[in-house]
Amino acid sequence: MEYIFKTSTTMKEYNCNKWWIERDVIGEVFIEAETLDAAIEKYAEIVSRRYYVDISRNAIKNKSPMYIDDVNGNAKQIGYVFTASTGFEKGNYGGWSKQYIDLWVKIITVAETDFNISRLARLHNCV
Repeated sequence: MEYIFKTSTTMKEYNCNKWWIERDVIGEVFIEAETLDAAIEKYAEIVSRRYYVDISRNAIKNKSPMYIDDVNGNAKQIGYVFTASTGFEKGNYGGWSKQYIDLWVKIITVAETDFNISRLARLHNCV
């Protein structure tokens, strides 16, 4: 199964006045995996390697569901919120500070059709 992970990044509430992070610092991530749990594990690896944002095993275990309201006003789960960490420059060559952030991750399941597989292959520059 193929998944698309769309991430919005925010600072934790307790440190949002001192530190700042771009909401779209993590781009869309396309993952092929047997299960959603396996896709989340791969997502954590890719985010760490590509964006220097670490999601611990404990953070994956303690993820929070993310909801939106559907057209009838009912809550619908669309993804998860993960606590992650990354380094922030202290400024004036003062080194780095590890800070915690929230990753608001919308997870989209891609249906397996010839059109979608070709589209994803083009997006990954495989074709």
